[in-house]
Amino acid sequence: MNRRIEVVDTKRDAERMYRTFAARDPTRETQMTWSWPTQMQEVGVGQAEMYTSNKWQKNLSHFEDYKHVAESPRITYCRPGFLRDYDNPRKRLEVVGPMVQFESPMPKHFTILAPLLGVQLQLYAGMKEQQPFLEKGEFIYEVRMDRGMLGGAVHPKTHEPFLFVYTERSGIHMVITGNRLKIKRDGIVG
Repeated sequence: MNRRIEVVDTKRDAERMYRTFAARDPTRETQMTWSWPTQMQEVGVGQAEMYTSNKWQKNLSHFEDYKHVAESPRITYCRPGFLRDYDNPRKRLEVVGPMVQFESPMPKHFTILAPLLGVQLQLYAGMKEQQPFLEKGEFIYEVRMDRGMLGGAVHPKTHEPFLFVYTERSGIHMVITGNRLKIKRDGIVG
């Protein structure tokens, strides 16, 4: 079944998020050229997001690099087959975790936060009683992608902010959620 996710107007939320994050008014509206995925695989826990941004700058050509370390658990979802072996990008990483269906509605508008430098995450080690688990001391994986962007949105039903990694050309590849995740003037917190 090839269903589409319904989207609803979230323009005010996206504008508010941008004003808070960048400390200035948005200057343009960009339409989504892709649709939300209907499902993704829950693959692990986000540890940090890294990006380059001109937020807070009067000189908009001045970019600084930022790394926001997660202060609380952030569940990470990926398109199946998205995660690749760093040394051999043709080889998909074997990951465990349940497939999760995305339900309508999803946001029509989002905030372009910044060009992505990378996302650090701890992948699930296995499944016990149909629940994914982490191993102590497991590796932290760093995910990088050419032309990757970090976006933020507010879910229309729960009103919770979330992050996602996308490219203009191929759409959303990763979604990051968390109970305490917030987009504030200080950046990404929680």
